[in-house]
Amino acid sequence: MRWIVLGRSKATVVYSVSGRPSNPFARPVDRFAATLKSVIVALAGVAIVLAAVIGTWEYHQESARAAQQRATTTLVEAVTSTDAPITMSPRGSVRTTPMVKATWAWGSESRTDSIEVPSGTPAGTEKHIAVNEDGSWAGPRITTSDVVSAGVAAVLITLAASALLLGAVWAMCSRAVERRRQQYWDESIRRLFATYSR
Repeated sequence: MRWIVLGRSKATVVYSVSGRPSNPFARPVDRFAATLKSVIVALAGVAIVLAAVIGTWEYHQESARAAQQRATTTLVEAVTSTDAPITMSPRGSVRTTPMVKATWAWGSESRTDSIEVPSGTPAGTEKHIAVNEDGSWAGPRITTSDVVSAGVAAVLITLAASALLLGAVWAMCSRAVERRRQQYWDESIRRLFATYSR
Protein backbone atom coordinates (compact mmCIF):
# COMPACT_ATOMS: atom_id res chain seq x y z
CA MET A 1 0.00 0.00 0.00
CA ARG A 2 1.43 3.41 -0.94
CA TRP A 3 1.09 6.30 1.52
CA ILE A 4 1.31 10.04 1.04
CA VAL A 5 2.46 12.18 3.99
CA LEU A 6 0.98 15.67 4.21
CA GLY A 7 2.23 18.41 6.54
CA ARG A 8 5.19 18.83 8.88
CA SER A 9 3.41 19.34 12.19
CA LYS A 10 3.34 16.86 15.05
CA ALA A 11 -0.23 15.98 14.03
CA THR A 12 0.85 14.84 10.58
CA VAL A 13 -1.95 13.00 8.80
CA VAL A 14 -1.03 10.16 6.46
CA TYR A 15 -3.35 9.56 3.49
CA SER A 16 -3.48 6.40 1.47
CA VAL A 17 -3.85 6.46 -2.31
CA SER A 18 -7.62 6.04 -1.82
CA GLY A 19 -7.72 9.39 0.00
CA ARG A 20 -8.73 7.98 3.37
CA PRO A 21 -6.74 9.32 6.35
CA SER A 22 -4.91 6.56 8.23
CA ASN A 23 -4.03 8.64 11.27
CA PRO A 24 -6.05 7.28 14.21
CA PHE A 25 -6.17 10.83 15.62
CA ALA A 26 -7.87 12.23 12.50
CA ARG A 27 -11.38 13.53 13.06
CA PRO A 28 -14.09 10.94 12.39
CA VAL A 29 -15.85 13.42 10.14
CA ASP A 30 -12.73 13.66 7.94
CA ARG A 31 -12.49 9.89 7.73
CA PHE A 32 -16.18 9.75 6.80
CA ALA A 33 -15.73 12.41 4.10
CA ALA A 34 -12.78 10.54 2.57
CA THR A 35 -14.70 7.25 2.65
CA LEU A 36 -17.72 8.95 1.08
CA LYS A 37 -15.61 10.16 -1.85
CA SER A 38 -14.25 6.65 -2.41
CA VAL A 39 -17.77 5.16 -2.29
CA ILE A 40 -19.15 7.74 -4.74
CA VAL A 41 -16.29 7.11 -7.18
CA ALA A 42 -16.84 3.35 -6.90
CA LEU A 43 -20.59 3.72 -7.46
CA ALA A 44 -19.92 5.94 -10.48
CA GLY A 45 -17.80 3.16 -11.96
CA VAL A 46 -20.57 0.65 -11.27
CA ALA A 47 -23.08 2.99 -12.95
CA ILE A 48 -20.93 3.18 -16.08
CA VAL A 49 -20.69 -0.61 -16.27
CA LEU A 50 -24.44 -0.92 -15.64
CA ALA A 51 -25.18 1.59 -18.41
CA ALA A 52 -23.03 -0.41 -20.82
CA VAL A 53 -24.83 -3.64 -19.87
CA ILE A 54 -28.29 -2.09 -20.25
CA GLY A 55 -27.32 -0.46 -23.56
CA THR A 56 -26.03 -3.79 -24.89
CA TRP A 57 -29.18 -5.58 -23.74
CA GLU A 58 -31.42 -2.99 -25.41
CA TYR A 59 -29.36 -3.20 -28.60
CA HIS A 60 -29.81 -6.97 -28.74
CA GLN A 61 -33.54 -6.65 -28.00
CA GLU A 62 -34.03 -4.20 -30.87
CA SER A 63 -31.87 -6.33 -33.14
CA ALA A 64 -34.10 -9.33 -32.37
CA ARG A 65 -37.21 -7.28 -33.12
CA ALA A 66 -35.74 -6.11 -36.41
CA ALA A 67 -34.81 -9.68 -37.36
CA GLN A 68 -38.30 -10.90 -36.49
CA GLN A 69 -39.87 -8.13 -38.55
CA ARG A 70 -37.70 -9.01 -41.56
CA ALA A 71 -38.62 -12.69 -41.20
CA THR A 72 -42.40 -12.19 -40.90
CA THR A 73 -43.03 -9.27 -43.27
CA THR A 74 -42.67 -8.45 -46.94
CA LEU A 75 -41.50 -5.20 -48.52
CA VAL A 76 -43.86 -3.60 -51.04
CA GLU A 77 -43.92 -0.23 -52.76
CA ALA A 78 -46.68 2.09 -51.61
CA VAL A 79 -47.74 5.40 -53.18
CA THR A 80 -49.11 8.16 -50.95
CA SER A 81 -52.53 9.55 -51.87
CA THR A 82 -52.41 12.87 -50.02
CA ASP A 83 -49.84 15.41 -48.91
CA ALA A 84 -48.43 14.76 -45.47
CA PRO A 85 -49.26 17.72 -43.21
CA ILE A 86 -46.83 19.37 -40.85
CA THR A 87 -48.57 18.39 -37.63
CA MET A 88 -47.78 19.68 -34.16
CA SER A 89 -47.54 17.61 -31.02
CA PRO A 90 -49.35 18.69 -27.81
CA ARG A 91 -46.08 20.28 -26.63
CA GLY A 92 -45.78 22.39 -29.77
CA SER A 93 -43.01 20.46 -31.52
CA VAL A 94 -43.27 19.20 -35.09
CA ARG A 95 -44.41 15.60 -35.42
CA THR A 96 -42.01 14.09 -37.96
CA THR A 97 -44.11 11.05 -38.96
CA PRO A 98 -47.78 11.94 -39.60
CA MET A 99 -50.19 9.33 -40.91
CA VAL A 100 -51.42 9.60 -44.53
CA LYS A 101 -53.36 7.37 -46.91
CA ALA A 102 -51.32 5.22 -49.28
CA THR A 103 -52.04 2.49 -51.80
CA TRP A 104 -50.01 -0.61 -52.65
CA ALA A 105 -50.47 -3.83 -54.59
CA TRP A 106 -50.82 -7.13 -52.76
CA GLY A 107 -51.20 -10.08 -55.06
CA SER A 108 -54.06 -9.30 -57.41
CA GLU A 109 -55.54 -6.78 -54.97
CA SER A 110 -54.95 -3.11 -54.26
CA ARG A 111 -54.72 -2.13 -50.59
CA THR A 112 -55.29 1.34 -49.18
CA ASP A 113 -54.46 2.20 -45.58
CA SER A 114 -52.79 4.83 -43.42
CA ILE A 115 -49.02 4.68 -43.05
CA GLU A 116 -46.38 6.86 -41.42
CA VAL A 117 -44.34 9.15 -43.67
CA PRO A 118 -41.97 12.07 -43.02
CA SER A 119 -43.73 15.36 -42.35
CA GLY A 120 -44.37 17.34 -45.54
CA THR A 121 -44.17 14.35 -47.91
CA PRO A 122 -46.10 15.26 -51.10
CA ALA A 123 -48.83 13.10 -52.62
CA GLY A 124 -47.64 10.52 -55.17
CA THR A 125 -44.44 9.74 -53.26
CA GLU A 126 -43.27 6.14 -53.52
CA LYS A 127 -42.20 4.50 -50.29
CA HIS A 128 -41.16 0.95 -49.41
CA ILE A 129 -43.19 -0.38 -46.49
CA ALA A 130 -43.38 -3.68 -44.60
CA VAL A 131 -46.67 -5.61 -44.75
CA ASN A 132 -47.87 -8.67 -42.86
CA GLU A 133 -48.89 -11.99 -44.38
CA ASP A 134 -52.39 -10.61 -45.04
CA GLY A 135 -51.01 -7.57 -46.86
CA SER A 136 -51.76 -5.05 -44.09
CA TRP A 137 -49.21 -2.43 -43.03
CA ALA A 138 -46.92 -3.88 -40.35
CA GLY A 139 -45.81 -0.56 -38.91
CA PRO A 140 -42.60 1.40 -39.36
CA ARG A 141 -39.58 -0.58 -40.49
CA ILE A 142 -36.94 -1.11 -37.83
CA THR A 143 -33.70 0.06 -39.40
CA THR A 144 -30.11 -0.35 -38.25
CA SER A 145 -30.07 3.28 -37.12
CA ASP A 146 -33.16 2.61 -34.99
CA VAL A 147 -31.39 -0.31 -33.31
CA VAL A 148 -28.27 1.76 -32.60
CA SER A 149 -30.35 4.72 -31.38
CA ALA A 150 -32.21 2.48 -28.94
CA GLY A 151 -28.95 1.20 -27.46
CA VAL A 152 -27.45 4.69 -27.17
CA ALA A 153 -30.65 6.06 -25.63
CA ALA A 154 -30.64 3.29 -23.01
CA VAL A 155 -27.02 4.13 -22.10
CA LEU A 156 -27.69 7.87 -21.83
CA ILE A 157 -30.86 7.41 -19.79
CA THR A 158 -29.10 5.06 -17.37
CA LEU A 159 -26.15 7.43 -16.98
CA ALA A 160 -28.44 10.42 -16.44
CA ALA A 161 -30.51 8.60 -13.82
CA SER A 162 -27.35 7.37 -12.06
CA ALA A 163 -25.84 10.86 -12.09
CA LEU A 164 -28.99 12.36 -10.56
CA LEU A 165 -29.11 9.68 -7.87
CA LEU A 166 -25.43 9.93 -6.99
CA GLY A 167 -25.63 13.73 -7.06
CA ALA A 168 -28.53 13.70 -4.61
CA VAL A 169 -26.70 11.28 -2.29
CA TRP A 170 -23.51 13.36 -2.49
CA ALA A 171 -25.39 16.59 -1.74
CA MET A 172 -27.15 15.13 1.30
CA CYS A 173 -24.00 13.55 2.70
CA SER A 174 -21.94 16.70 2.05
CA ARG A 175 -24.43 18.80 3.99
CA ALA A 176 -24.27 16.31 6.86
CA VAL A 177 -20.45 16.42 6.80
CA GLU A 178 -20.40 20.23 6.83
CA ARG A 179 -22.84 20.33 9.73
CA ARG A 180 -20.70 17.88 11.68
CA ARG A 181 -17.55 19.89 10.95
CA GLN A 182 -19.26 23.03 12.18
CA GLN A 183 -20.32 21.21 15.34
CA TYR A 184 -16.75 20.03 15.81
CA TRP A 185 -15.38 23.57 15.61
CA ASP A 186 -18.10 24.87 17.93
CA GLU A 187 -17.29 22.18 20.46
CA SER A 188 -13.55 22.88 20.14
CA ILE A 189 -14.08 26.61 20.76
CA ARG A 190 -16.26 25.90 23.78
CA ARG A 191 -13.63 23.57 25.24
CA LEU A 192 -10.94 26.19 24.58
CA PHE A 193 -12.89 28.93 26.37
CA ALA A 194 -13.70 26.53 29.21
CA THR A 195 -9.99 25.76 29.64
CA TYR A 196 -8.94 29.45 29.83
CA SER A 197 -11.83 30.41 32.11
CA ARG A 198 -10.64 28.12 34.88
